[in-house]
Amino acid sequence: MNSLPEIASPFPLEWISSNPRAVETALEKMTPGEQAGLVDSLSGKLQRDLLILSPQAVQVIRELPPESIYFMIKDWGENDALLLLEMVSSDQLQYFFDLEWWRGDRFRPDRALHWLSLLDQCEESQLLAWFQSEDFDEKVMLLQSLIKVYKRDEMTDIPENVDGMEHFSPDGVYDIFFKVAEPEAIKKLLFVLRSEDEPLFFSLMEAVIWYPLTATVESAYRWHLVRTAERGIPDFDEAFTIYSNLDARWLRDESLAPETIADTEGFHHAPKYPLLQVDPSSFFSQCIALVESEERKNTLRWELVSLANKVLVADRMDPADFEQRKKAMDKVGGYVNIGLELGAEGDLERGRRLLERTWARFLFQAGYSRLKELRWKVQKFLRDHGNLIDYLISAGDKEQLGALLHRFPRIASLESGEGEQWKDFDRVEDIERMERFLERGAFFARFARQCLGLTPETLESFLAQCTIPAHKDDADLRVWTTTALARHTMFREVSAVPLIEAAAKNFLEVVFVQPIHGGDARACHEEMIHAFHDRLLEGPMAWTDSDRGFLGELIAASVENLETQYGRLNFKAPVDWQYTYGLAVIQ
Repeated sequence: MNSLPEIASPFPLEWISSNPRAVETALEKMTPGEQAGLVDSLSGKLQRDLLILSPQAVQVIRELPPESIYFMIKDWGENDALLLLEMVSSDQLQYFFDLEWWRGDRFRPDRALHWLSLLDQCEESQLLAWFQSEDFDEKVMLLQSLIKVYKRDEMTDIPENVDGMEHFSPDGVYDIFFKVAEPEAIKKLLFVLRSEDEPLFFSLMEAVIWYPLTATVESAYRWHLVRTAERGIPDFDEAFTIYSNLDARWLRDESLAPETIADTEGFHHAPKYPLLQVDPSSFFSQCIALVESEERKNTLRWELVSLANKVLVADRMDPADFEQRKKAMDKVGGYVNIGLELGAEGDLERGRRLLERTWARFLFQAGYSRLKELRWKVQKFLRDHGNLIDYLISAGDKEQLGALLHRFPRIASLESGEGEQWKDFDRVEDIERMERFLERGAFFARFARQCLGLTPETLESFLAQCTIPAHKDDADLRVWTTTALARHTMFREVSAVPLIEAAAKNFLEVVFVQPIHGGDARACHEEMIHAFHDRLLEGPMAWTDSDRGFLGELIAASVENLETQYGRLNFKAPVDWQYTYGLAVIQ
């Protein structure tokens, strides 16, 4: 059972379901602003139930920034969020439309119709108030995308290209034809406009008839850019500057003075979800917990929102896609965490000071720069060893290399269950693990060349001779190392030349110690493994301490695979080599 979050509240959160009367009494003593802060600190059902209990729910909702309301709508699901849509202001509604109705510079009438239909389900829609607000061109553009209008006079009374379109006339003056298959929401809207604001209705109908479509869309788009820029959503050129290089050492030496950090004037309720979405185990989250200033935390929240907006635009994500919005925020949190961890060198107190004195975008850029450095290392690794390494590592490792070459390097997700296989880097530990992965790969290539005499050409030749494995994708360095172990055990030579079937079976008969109990799996002779290990160290490589460590890991992995694949076989019977993995065999 999930426990309730630890939130500063004037009443226990479990009262929301167990003692709603007491909650209503407590809420009556709180201002709408105080209630808004509490609602924004919760999520899901707790938010919904608390709003239902609030006697000032409309004022509470309108105290919140549109970013928070939009996150709630997406988090709850649109059908469950009708309660919110009944209470939002026209300005908040405009923010939703700006995110939903546009994809880059392209207007999406299908999404606009979806939202009109959604608002049509509300008992008290704010759509009329929105139509009565500014930016006339956007309303005209919306209607032009959904309807055709003809007026019964001498100039515009002959409908054209309206075959199959449903006809509607609210007043006997204008003939309206719907371009969409399900026009009920538009029809209802036009009825409301005609009855509640007749001058606006007439103005819109005339504009739909006479305004040139291209000019109307261009004007609406310009106003769209102005509004989104005011909410911290930049154009592509500005957004892409977020991916600038910044050395983390600068964060230690050139931190800003506290007074240069922007205040939150005008933003009384910063969205809570950016910090709530941060991994609580991350260095960033631990440092945030040490920051005492609530004003600074509010500024950080707005900075994270701004960074996520820039990522959405720069990465050409769809801002209306909730999963992509969460990915953008996860990416921001991860990059900021990496930059903070590097700048503070893992010291929590230094991390706290950095959070109090440094713009979050500088932390983000430091994290991005560290990942860009990792990508360069991958590119160099493949230039130096790519042709050979393709024969030596597993399919999973090849996929990981490919993910590291991505414009924004990614790492395999270790979380269980279905879902995204790859995720953005979010901590220095993961970067260091991938750098060790590259060091191990470089060792594999040097070891294969210098100790086993393997090249792409020799490996192709070996594979052409083999029955098992039949293709390079069916083998990695464990196969060639185990084959070399077999040849050393049988013939006292260090070579990965494939074994004939008889030699492979003889090796298996001698390499295992007979178990004490008949049903146990066999284990390999430690003396044979040690002898092979020592013989390899006598090879022509200039062995470093890390090389010795990688060699030990490689031999241990090969031995483990050998025992798993062959330890329970009955060697008195023929071996079904096609069902085993670990030796290069010629049948």
